[in-house]
Parts: sequence; C-alpha cells; structure tokens
Amino acid sequence: MKLFRFFTLLIVIQSYLFPGITGKISGVITDALSDNPLIGANVMLVGTTLGAATNDEGYYHILSVPPGYYDIRVNMIGYGDKIVTGVRVEIDLTAVIDVDLSVEAIEGEEIIVEANQKLVKVDVASSQKSISSEKISEMPVSSVAEVVGLSAGVSGLSVRGGSYNETQFMVDGLVLNDERTSEPTTGIPLSAIQDISLQTGGFGAEYRNARSGVINVVTKEGKKEGYSGSISFRQSPAGQKHFGMSPFDAKSFWFRSYLDDDVSWTGTNNGAWDEYQQRQYPSFDGWNSISEQTLADDNPDNDLTPSGVKKLFTWEHRLNGAIRSPDVNIDAGFGGPVPFISSRLGNLRFFLSTLHEQDMYLYE
Repeated sequence: MKLFRFFTLLIVIQSYLFPGITGKISGVITDALSDNPLIGANVMLVGTTLGAATNDEGYYHILSVPPGYYDIRVNMIGYGDKIVTGVRVEIDLTAVIDVDLSVEAIEGEEIIVEANQKLVKVDVASSQKSISSEKISEMPVSSVAEVVGLSAGVSGLSVRGGSYNETQFMVDGLVLNDERTSEPTTGIPLSAIQDISLQTGGFGAEYRNARSGVINVVTKEGKKEGYSGSISFRQSPAGQKHFGMSPFDAKSFWFRSYLDDDVSWTGTNNGAWDEYQQRQYPSFDGWNSISEQTLADDNPDNDLTPSGVKKLFTWEHRLNGAIRSPDVNIDAGFGGPVPFISSRLGNLRFFLSTLHEQDMYLYE
C-alpha cells in the first residue's frame, strides 16, 4: 500500500514539474432547438476510457488527452446520439468542440458529423505549430531536425536566428539538452513519434532555460486492439558532397604543380606559367631538381631518375577519396499489447523502435 501511494505521489509531482505532453478537449453541449445548455450530457472519446459530463452550464472538459485524432460521442437521455469525427488534439492546447443535440425522434437514431475546429486559437498566446505522425510520414525527411526545419523561422534546430543550443528539446516532457553544452540530443526514430510541438515564441515559464524555441516530442504508445508497425528505407546514391573539383584530381590545387608536364619537370617558375598562375599553386622546383638531390648525396640506395621520382610520388598518393558508398537511413517501429499478460495488467502495451543511419563523410 505504501509503495502504491509512493508511485501515485510521484506521478502527481511529475505532472507539475514537467511541461505538458497532452492536450484537452472542451466545449459546451446545447439543445439544438432552444440553444439552452444541457446538464449531465455524457461526452466520451470513442475507443478510450476518457470522457466527462457537462456541468450546470453545459460545459465539459476532458483532460490529459494524448495528442492525435479522435472521435467524440455525445449522448443524453431523450436526445439522439451524435458523433463528432476527426477531432485533432495537440500538445498543451485545448480543442474546443461545441455540440448541439436534437430531441430523439426515432429510437437509436445517431448523427455523425465532422469536427469543425477553429484555425485561430484565441486562447493561445504562444507561436506554436503541431506536426502529427501522419504529416511526418508524408514528408521527405529522415530526422526530427529535418521535420522542424521545414517550418518558417527554423533552420535545422536553430529557431528565429538563435543558436541550436538555445532551443530546448524535450521527449515526453523530459529535457534532452546536454547539461554542459546545452546541445540537444535528437537521435529519435521518426517511427516512434506521435506528435511534435514547435513553439517559436511566447512559451510559458514551465519551459525553463528556453531562449529561442521549444521542441516537444511525444512518442507513440502501442495500440491495445492489435499490433501495428512501420518501416522506412532511404538510400541516396554515392556522390561527391562538395562543390567544384575533387582535391584528388590531377589539376587540383594539391597536385597540379607536381603532375602538369608544363612545370612538373623543370619547376613552376620555368616561364610556362605566368606570375598570376604561379601564385595559385604551391611552388615546386621540379622532378629534375629532386632527382639531382638524390644523386648528389653519398647514399646510392636512394638514387632516382626524374621519372622514377614522379612515379614514386604518384604511388604514394594513389589513394582516391571519392565517395563510393551510399547514405542509408533505416527507421522501423512496432507496437501493440504485451503478449499473454496484457489483459491481466490493464491492457499493458509496448512500442519498440530502431534507427540505423550511415552518413558518408566528405571524403572516404
């Protein structure tokens, strides 16, 4: 009993210490003819145990709703049931859904309507954008930084021109910024994300240490109805990741002085290049000069002809760093009820995800 009380207290304290990772649904239920508020009407989220009853003014409030899309069922004795579909719940925001009920003309009559939510939320002071998992699956992205980077005023994890370490990054309400450098840890599989909340200004005091913006990620929960999963595989062909000529090219800054037949034998100042061109490349006396130096010392083991010196140079620099391997991103997630014991533990569920990335460097 003491252990149960401890965990209950811990959950309550956590709800106050950490920023919200859920939303709310609120509204008023009225009579369709008289427009009078209905007292005691039942409002339930279809497929969940969440719901509420209206008060003496017809208002209802459903708290701690995980982000996502829901259907709302409203019923009251003497009135026909009504289902409102496609209600979008966003992190830390309130979805306002007002419903009017008509007197039941035929027993069992049910009306289904589509939710009509306001585009402008008058009760929100912050600049906030919510991105659902459905939208993420339609984007050509492979990371959280790329998802939020498509929003106005955001570049990568930099918000409104601030440094990326001025952005507070959270997963399920827990801050994942390094304590020393404040750099965000964002290696989260997109398959595990249910919703992303991006706040670029006007955020509340609960988001401590946030200067430029707040990114709050809520992860998925397995469905109690059955198992589901997703997997994505992205691969980009091998290719250079730099502009201009490769440094391994014979005409590059690092090699032309030594491989160009106009100057490589007798030196860059032999007159074949003008003064302007000489300044663009390293100065070199030529392979003839190098060969003479090997012949002039007392060690006969290192004697080389000019062509031998050049051949040795090309062999030592034979490595070509051009990228030959592709970039790869594999993102997979799977979840559902815990096998065998789910029903005995209150519909206990799980969700597993993994992320494998291979990003080639500028050169191999």
